[in-house]
Amino acid sequence: MRTLRVLTDETLDQLGNYFTHYHIYEKYGLTFEIFLDRWARGILNI
Repeated sequence: MRTLRVLTDETLDQLGNYFTHYHIYEKYGLTFEIFLDRWARGILNI
């Protein structure tokens, strides 16, 4: 059974900062929504 990570307002803000600071869209072509989904499912570990 896979556990989903919880997205609080603070976590969402921190992930948004990470996403923009490291230019995730430009480098990997991931939208913020896909980035969040993959992080929540545990596919991305940052």
